[in-house]
Amino acid sequence: MKQCKECHEMYELPHPTAGFGKFRPFGDHCPYCGSFNSDINKDSIITLVIAAVIFGLIYFLT
Repeated sequence: MKQCKECHEMYELPHPTAGFGKFRPFGDHCPYCGSFNSDINKDSIITLVIAAVIFGLIYFLT
């Protein structure tokens, strides 16, 4: 069971091995309100990209 971030309703997710097309690694849509619920923290991805750019610049400039 998973809870929607917008309407706070609980809904059941299909099992990941039920079919490759049903498996959504980046999130899913709530069947009640239709909003997209993502499991990825966007701030951590932005921080990771900035850190990779900084380390890449340090590596190539030395």
